[in-house]
Amino acid sequence: MLEDENPCQIHIQISSTDRPGILAEVLESVVAFNWDVLDIKQFVFNGLLNLSLLLGSNKSNSISGLQGSLDEWAGGNGVALQVLPWKKGFRPEAPYKYRSVVTLLGSSLSSAVFHHLTQTFSSRDINILRIEQLDYSDHHVIEVVIGSKEDHSTVDILNALVKFKEKFSVDIAVQEDTMFRRNKRLIVFDADMTFLQCEIIDELGIIAGAGNRMKEITQRAMNGDLDFKFALCERVKLLAGLSVLKLEELYERIPITPGAEDLVRILQYLGYRIGIVSGGFQFFIDRIKNTYKLDYGISNQLEIVDDKLTGRVIGDVVDARAKERAVMSIAKKEGFSLKQVVAVGDGANDIHMLARAGLGIAFNAKSLVQRHANAGINQSNLELILYFLGVSGKELQELREASKSSPKSSW
Repeated sequence: MLEDENPCQIHIQISSTDRPGILAEVLESVVAFNWDVLDIKQFVFNGLLNLSLLLGSNKSNSISGLQGSLDEWAGGNGVALQVLPWKKGFRPEAPYKYRSVVTLLGSSLSSAVFHHLTQTFSSRDINILRIEQLDYSDHHVIEVVIGSKEDHSTVDILNALVKFKEKFSVDIAVQEDTMFRRNKRLIVFDADMTFLQCEIIDELGIIAGAGNRMKEITQRAMNGDLDFKFALCERVKLLAGLSVLKLEELYERIPITPGAEDLVRILQYLGYRIGIVSGGFQFFIDRIKNTYKLDYGISNQLEIVDDKLTGRVIGDVVDARAKERAVMSIAKKEGFSLKQVVAVGDGANDIHMLARAGLGIAFNAKSLVQRHANAGINQSNLELILYFLGVSGKELQELREASKSSPKSSW
């Protein structure tokens, strides 16, 4: 039994088979002996209850009485109970000033995955503060809250997990553990090979009879080997003489990335502002924006004379820096912090946009791009982004149903 102290804080630790009323019975003694509940944590795993209470009191003679009452209750109910001293002002997470949330997403997460992950954290003096499973159906999704006494950035954590990601084929997001993590308000997509499952300019090249040359330039530009503006202008030259009718025909058969429609429908239901900022062409982005009732669509303007492409671009080219400026401008116009912005892209011209956003997601991206984003998805399903926003599998099912009947998604 603890010695009486004046004043004091104590930790009550309870383990038991779960049933209704356990906390109410405990609090009956707590109230009777004039203790205050300063903190409380409870969870149930496989039918077993784990309950922790931090109690405080100014009474100098109340510890013995409270402990006696709780011991009697625990003994009569088959409950394991401990009354432990507590350092005044101490909280378990207090020493870990710098905290992040690591989300793991895979088809299955084996014990080897967790072992390797925990070793990686331990070797860098990073402590695991909390683990929660978001889903275990079609995908296995785990959130791990980590903390350290020394400052670490999301990039530091991602760099430490590079080999881990490659070895286990796990998608990862690393975000600061702040209120902004689950309070995103704006999402901006790249178009080609992100929102769309093709490179439009390559498809136009095939129609124009210059497919091989077009693909070669596109690949070098997306890998960062060519200046984007130069590469775009060189490719557009290959389209000179192509009729607008061919562009219309192409739009009708452009494949949308799996999960894109469901993701847009759910985010619109949640009140997100949604945009596409693309290094492609406004002709197609305007039609996508109108089809899905998006809020913004920014891209390059092809010059058209007599219903044919001239092989030139009108106005400034939407390159990597222009994309970054567009994201910043939209966020400012909407009154959102950049920490409330999600950006999704796959190419070298998306790097600055991804780095600027609170959550930058490299989607089936080149390795160069993945190194500049704080999240990556290497599966062809955009709806998976919702897990990185903290949505659980159960919540995802609810959102799918609710969003289908929403007037906002009547497209």
